[in-house]
Amino acid sequence: AWAYPTARHDAPALFDSVATVAARQVGQLNAHDVAQLVWAFAEARHSAPALLDALAGRFLSLSERWALKDCSDVAWGYATLGHAVPELHAAIAGFASTSMNRFQVGDLAALLWAFGKVGQEAVQLLDSAAPVFSANVRTLASEELLQVAEAYVMAGREAEELFAAIRAEAERRQAALERSSQA
Repeated sequence: AWAYPTARHDAPALFDSVATVAARQVGQLNAHDVAQLVWAFAEARHSAPALLDALAGRFLSLSERWALKDCSDVAWGYATLGHAVPELHAAIAGFASTSMNRFQVGDLAALLWAFGKVGQEAVQLLDSAAPVFSANVRTLASEELLQVAEAYVMAGREAEELFAAIRAEAERRQAALERSSQA
């Protein structure tokens, strides 16, 4: 299913069929399979509430086997589809709080954006992540910088050093763009 949205091919009938089959076989999926399905449905913007509920339950049951990227993809997928599962997001927030230093910075940005989008409180994670983001603003793509800023704004969290670092990085990128356009 992940190939269709990657190729920007709209296939609602296919996703309806996948949802039907996957819902019957959800107990056979591993955590990575769940993450890929959630990501594919979200990328295709194809909501399948019954399947998403079943996948959330399955992902929760596999918490001892979670990979960091899978957590980020699952949280992003549910948020993108506007399908809130508070217990799923709370469990991922707890996992991320204890594993934050092992996340890729871009995956952490997507995860925090997802929490903000679904209203999941992750105060400890946001407060712990701010210095990490501040130190790594140059490594983040522009979209990731926006996700980070949006996550803090949605959560109503003050992060003065982080916002100063984002502002400085935006100004640096703007100056570089202006220099390259003048050359």
